[in-house]
Amino acid sequence: MAVIQQIKVPLISVNDTSLTVVNIPYEQGGAIKKGDIILVFETSKTTYDVLAEEDGFIGYSCLPDTEYEVNEVVANIYTTQAEVPVLIVNEKKISPVIDHPLHKHEEALATWEGDTLFSPSAIVLMESAAISKAAFKGRDFVSKEDVDQLLGLTTGRNIDAIKAPKQKQTPLLQTDSNKVIVEKLSSNKKREIEYLSAVQSTGLTSTINTSVDTAGIFVHINQSLQYLKNSLLPVILYETGRLLQKYKALNAYFTGDAIAYYKEVTIGFAIDIDKGLKVLKITDTAVKQIGEIENDIMVLSNKYLDDTLQIDDLTDISFTVTDLSSEGVSFFKPLVNMMNSAILGVSSIDTLQQRCMLSVTFDHRVTEGKLVARFLNELKGRLESYQSKHYPGLQQNIQCFKCYKSLQEDLSDVGFTKCITPKGEEAFICQSCLKGF
Repeated sequence: MAVIQQIKVPLISVNDTSLTVVNIPYEQGGAIKKGDIILVFETSKTTYDVLAEEDGFIGYSCLPDTEYEVNEVVANIYTTQAEVPVLIVNEKKISPVIDHPLHKHEEALATWEGDTLFSPSAIVLMESAAISKAAFKGRDFVSKEDVDQLLGLTTGRNIDAIKAPKQKQTPLLQTDSNKVIVEKLSSNKKREIEYLSAVQSTGLTSTINTSVDTAGIFVHINQSLQYLKNSLLPVILYETGRLLQKYKALNAYFTGDAIAYYKEVTIGFAIDIDKGLKVLKITDTAVKQIGEIENDIMVLSNKYLDDTLQIDDLTDISFTVTDLSSEGVSFFKPLVNMMNSAILGVSSIDTLQQRCMLSVTFDHRVTEGKLVARFLNELKGRLESYQSKHYPGLQQNIQCFKCYKSLQEDLSDVGFTKCITPKGEEAFICQSCLKGF
């Protein structure tokens, strides 16, 4: 048989070690043209179209709504229709097919010099069998089948049969169809659960909160903003980006037996405007100005609304900020994403108390509460430094330098007088101390 093009599950993101087939546009053996979309995968954040590289006839070896691991063969393009194998589907397998994920590009693997990526199922099997990652040096990606092969567990298997679609798991809770309506989870939601569980399932996360005094904070911030007036998000991204260069443990992740520190600060901000939750990447966050960050927020948000986001807009994020300030929440506990060690949550501004809450959830396997508390306090100080000293709401903090009575406690209704202290510093003095009472 002459195979013109072999379609394998692509490695689109380090987070996606398996993809879901969501659309098979053609019938088995259907004629296709160069440039046609012959298969659609769903990743954790978007979809990915596979295009035909040549004219021919398509032969699928996959099923829709089924996950397949990276490098697994899911289709072939043949020169003639007669060469396309008949697709036989039963409960356990799809057959016959020509290739199998055990047939790797050995030459490419032998020359791979980058980091080797492992699927979650491969890592579990390796740990149970006490296999070192060094055993797969020189490979770009290792699946469970690769580990099986190393262990010699593949002996006697029919390599002409594709891996059976994953069996449905028994639900943890029983359902009564007379009382409830059960809806299938979307692939995006399943992957979100998988990624969040990767950190939270260990039970080694904690959350630390602090409040930021926001009185008069936008007087100066708004001068640097064109579109997002009265929003803390641009300045929080700006200041957090700079702080993460100092607090490197928050710009890292736990690998399973080590800590990986990101070389660059690339903050992602979460967005969900009725099109599904996405985390959009601000590149070079640590070196951009507030205006540049605001522009990136607007560009990425528009791409999100227009469904034109690219894979690069969603991957390689080293730290996440989730902003719920528009939702009227007092405070919340954000969840750490896969391949991150921390996440910052921004709550709504309490207009009566003139403050908002910042919350950092962190992975104890990478860092500790003391460091996170220092990070939060320093971020709080940086944000409050934007407050205008002449903002009326701040005058309640004015104190007499002699008796320490505050302006708010003054009952004379005359006010304080600005003065120079014996030390030569600017300060305020109440009328009683001024008159010597």
